[in-house]
Amino acid sequence: MTLAGTFHLRRREYSAIGANAVTLTVMAEQGIRRIALTSSQGAGDDWARLNPLMKAFINLSNIKVGFTDHTGVDQVVRASDTDWTLARAVALTDRPATRPLHAAAPGTTAPGRWINRTDLARFLLDSVEEETWIRRAPLVWNARG
Repeated sequence: MTLAGTFHLRRREYSAIGANAVTLTVMAEQGIRRIALTSSQGAGDDWARLNPLMKAFINLSNIKVGFTDHTGVDQVVRASDTDWTLARAVALTDRPATRPLHAAAPGTTAPGRWINRTDLARFLLDSVEEETWIRRAPLVWNARG
């Protein structure tokens, strides 16, 4: 289950944090325990693993807002009682689906640079169906160059 987020018209502000907090509340009320969400390489506790140049780029650009949102979602999800998976995607691409798909715990191997959206979606579905990566946040990629 994923939820895109909320948009506050008066403030013109988007927040996936609040939307996911509501989702987790409803899940708890309904007895639903499993959730798999897309996160980002460098979000949350993965920030320390980014190189200084990437950190500077994020902090000086408008994508800082997105990283702040991803980090907030990570915190809300980790604090929940759910069996969560946060798929930390590397750079997304619209290229056709390819294989092989790779996933690894952060810091265990150097990830590739890209993942296409179709394979990322497949990873999320597989992690739920196969009950893998529970309460973990793996890096996910399928292309190295």
